Amino acid sequence: MSFAARRLMKQFRVQNYKKNIAHSFLHPNQKYNLFNKPPAGAIIDQFAHGQLVTLDVVPDLASQLLYFHGGAFRVPMNEDQLTMIRSIAELSGSRLQIADFPLLPTHSAADILKFAATALQKVAANGVPVFLIADSAGAAIAVQLLFQHADQIAGTVLISPWLDLDLNDSEFADRATEDVMLDFDVLKQIATEFKSGIGDLHWADPYLPSESLTGSLQIFYGDNELLVPSDKKFAAALGATTNIKVTVMNFRDGFHDYVLWENLPETKKTKKTN
Repeated sequence: MSFAARRLMKQFRVQNYKKNIAHSFLHPNQKYNLFNKPPAGAIIDQFAHGQLVTLDVVPDLASQLLYFHGGAFRVPMNEDQLTMIRSIAELSGSRLQIADFPLLPTHSAADILKFAATALQKVAANGVPVFLIADSAGAAIAVQLLFQHADQIAGTVLISPWLDLDLNDSEFADRATEDVMLDFDVLKQIATEFKSGIGDLHWADPYLPSESLTGSLQIFYGDNELLVPSDKKFAAALGATTNIKVTVMNFRDGFHDYVLWENLPETKKTKKTN
């Protein structure tokens, strides 16, 4: 683990950064929209209470990234996330497709999932290989697409994923105090809200993948995260049941969504690995 990351973690603890994150999850500013003033060259397709933002960041694209952002299904995408995903698209020679999905509590989990499925269909229609990439809560959406539409997905990258919406394993609660970002009780509250809105849509258990799944999947996370048990359980389930090539990279003492701090050595290594 780098000195820079250790120093940040110390600052987060002193400043009680976790409290600020919890407040932003419970009281998000949903009047803010990063794409009200879209980046130069952006193409915006609005549908189903959300929008698909397309950015060609390289002249000759080999693939396209469909990105789902974190924020506990409630917080709008921010500048740090755009910087992160744009740099990954540039490094991989990919068109960037941003799924700016509808948010809780104004919209339901069913709305989010329907938008995500439609976004994937739109992106896949041009025939260019599609790679899913997601951080935090966005990973829960990405995994549902992978499990239900694997034939349209060339590969998947999950960064600090939030995959378990039950959070019943005692290991989560045991790790909660040390996590410098996530408040366990707030996650439980939002997970309950999300699950109550799924309705009659199918929700695939992330720990019970289909044996037919193939392709590649990368998982990146920090050892400080309270969600680590679900990362390990998910990777083990994929490895035991499917033919997906699973690569796991964890960073000692790394914190949740570390990749949004672009100057960290851990972030640079993550981007180079994608």
